[in-house]
This record gives sequence, C-alpha cells and structure tokens, in this order.
Amino acid sequence: MKQTLLRPFRLVPALLALATLGLAGCDVATGPTSGARVDPAKPVKVALLVPLGSDDVSREQLAQSLVNAARMAQSDLSGVEIELTTYSTQGTAEGARAAATKAVEEGATVFLGPLFSSAAPAAAEVARPKGIPVFSLSNNSAIAGNGLYLLGVTFEDVANRVVSYGVGQGLSRVAAVHPDSLEGRLGRDAVEAAAARSGATFTGASAYPLSFNGISSAAGSIAAGLTAQGAQAVVLTDTPTGGLPFIASSLRAEGLSPRDAQYLGLTRWDASREVMQQPSLRGGWFALPDPGLGAAFATRYEGQFGVPPHELSGLAYDGIAAIGTMLRDARAAGDQTPFSSDRITDPSGFAGVTGIFRFRDNGGNERGLAVMQVGEGGIATVIAPAPRSFAAEAS
Repeated sequence: MKQTLLRPFRLVPALLALATLGLAGCDVATGPTSGARVDPAKPVKVALLVPLGSDDVSREQLAQSLVNAARMAQSDLSGVEIELTTYSTQGTAEGARAAATKAVEEGATVFLGPLFSSAAPAAAEVARPKGIPVFSLSNNSAIAGNGLYLLGVTFEDVANRVVSYGVGQGLSRVAAVHPDSLEGRLGRDAVEAAAARSGATFTGASAYPLSFNGISSAAGSIAAGLTAQGAQAVVLTDTPTGGLPFIASSLRAEGLSPRDAQYLGLTRWDASREVMQQPSLRGGWFALPDPGLGAAFATRYEGQFGVPPHELSGLAYDGIAAIGTMLRDARAAGDQTPFSSDRITDPSGFAGVTGIFRFRDNGGNERGLAVMQVGEGGIATVIAPAPRSFAAEAS
C-alpha cells in the first residue's frame, strides 16, 4: 500500500525570536546575499554533484541512491520546474572542482552537493564568484559558510537535542567521553556548547586512545572521574563502528552505574544492530531525523527502485524540496532572486522526508530530531518525537 510522504513546503512562519536566539553566539560567515538572478517562472537549472565515477562499489551505490532520491523529489515538486543534471565528482576535491566548473558553464544556478567535506569547498570556490549557493550534503560544520550550506545532521544539532532533552528530564550535569581524535574533539566541543545553551553544567571531558588497549587502560580513571564529578548524563561521541561498544561496556564494568549516569549518543547507534543489542547501551538515548517520515520515504523508494535507500539519500530529497520551495515562494512574490541569503535562512524552515530543517546564517543547519531509547533486544523506541514545526519543538 502506498504511504503518503510529507510534501515539501515552507513552514508557517512562527517564533522569529527563537531563530534569533538559536543564532546567538555563532560566527556569521559572509557570502552571497542576493544570489544569481533567476526567473522562477521558467525551468531552473540545478546541478547535482555526487561521488559517481570512482572505483569504490559502495560509494557508487551511495551516489546512485542520492540521484534516485533527488529525482523523486523533482517529481514531487509543484508550481515550479527544475532541470536537474547530475555531475560526477569521483568523491575528490579535484573532481568536484571540475564538475562545478562544467555545471557553471552549462548554466546551473544552484548546486546540490557535493557530499564529502573534502570536496564541497572546492565546488563552492567555483560557485561563489557567480553568486551560486551550494547546498552540501556534508555534516562537517568546519566547512560551512560563505555561500556553502549544510544539509547533513551535525554534531551540534544532535548534541543540542539530546542534552536539552536530558536537562528536561532533570539531568543537569553533563560530561563528554570521546576518542582522542579530531572528530572526537569536535564532538566534545559540540557537547560543551550544547550544555551551555541548555543551562546545564558541563562537568568536563575525558578522552581515550581509539584502540582496544587504549580504552582498557583509560576506562578505570575515566569512570572514577565521572563519578567524582557527579555527571548525570554522559555523552559518548564515538561511533558504532568505532569504539562506542567497548567504551560503553568498559565504563559500566569499572563501576559507572546506569542509575547515576545516563548514556547519551552523538551518533546513529542504530547503524549497527549488533551494537544496539549490547547490554551496556540498554536505556541509552540517541537522536535521529523523524523516523516515521523516514520509514515512509524508505517504503516508497524501495517500491520505485527495488532496493532500500541509503541512509543519507533523504538529504538529497530534502535539498531538492528546499530548492523547489524557494523557487515557488520567489515566483509568488515576483522575485528573481530565489536564492538570496534571507530566503535560504528563513527561520520558518523547510520540510522533506527527514522532517523539518532550516539553514543558519553561518551555513550550518537545525533539524527537528527525535530522541530514541534503546530497549530490550536492541529495539529503539521514540521517547521524544521529532517536532513538525519550529513553532512547537518537542521536549
């Protein structure tokens, strides 16, 4: 039976002050303020930059899934028409630069992609002088700004969601435990910022070497430190395919009681069924885009293409949905600058198959995320639903 998807639309404007508060303290990057002039009453050329053309089979499958999802979104648009052209980046900066150059030469007025943070800035360098915005599928906040906007779910967004939910449940003392790596330190910083934003006390951060022996050696002192700090919520920034399962079980084995310290996740724990079944993570919380909408999208995608979508493919759908909404709004207003900064960062946001989202002035984004809890058998259930508008965010 065909399931109904949430159609792309501009959300009803509400709580402009909330958006202002969300931007407080951010470094606002400069970039195109009006964008290239585009007639939204005519077909608009959109360049889709994806990592096709490599020798990596899994990367090729991911890229094709992005293309399929973007085409689905294109067919769902109403009131506007886009010409969607796919450009292969090979997943490299050099490939992205070449693809972007070709797209500009062929008249593209907006870019969706690239995916990888190593490639997106190269495309943006080509697009920026032309006033062309780049909606990258990356989640790396370090590359955002100056006309490059992120669609990926960021550490900052997840940290804000899980930490604020924890504070609402009385967990006001928050700590971070992370691998001693660049990614780990970025996660730590996101947790510390989220604690400050939520009014929680950040009790500190503990790092460990990302190896079996390193975690074994560090776990005892980390557990003792967390207990001494009185940490009520411990955010584990590691991934299911990294050190998450071992650090989680090691801290519990060293005496960090689940009655005193609630585990929160900064990554998608459900990416691994095996990890989700680990006893030490039972009762833990993590965040993800609206699971109900995601399931509806997956059902429709598989029905159309015969295979399940890649977990990132919804981002491509959302990007086309947002572009279509900007074009439709501009057409209604008689405006030929549909990709102006003001329109891109409209605080009422957009909606697609991953739920609601909006872009920030600094190129980052904010998404409506659900909070999940790991239960018996590794089954995750929703304990705080994803909001469907920024006027009424779930607690």
